[in-house]
Amino acid sequence: MPRKHFELNSDIAKLIDKYNEINDTDFNELVNKALRFYLVNQMSYKDVQDALKEADVETSRYVDEAMRSSMGDINRNY
Repeated sequence: MPRKHFELNSDIAKLIDKYNEINDTDFNELVNKALRFYLVNQMSYKDVQDALKEADVETSRYVDEAMRSSMGDINRNY
């Protein structure tokens, strides 16, 4: 898996520390889940499918659930 380097701002670092204190979550797992959630919700369904053509079962299930949830939110707003 490729490694990326980034710096957390102080507010995010505090939130992560508190979240880890409550949930005892691995930092890498937390970052991957948060980024996946954000990106899937920012991209179109077609773009997500195209990017994850060979995704594992867990990722595919997550994407499908997120997209259904997003469509539900859209339908409630109109």
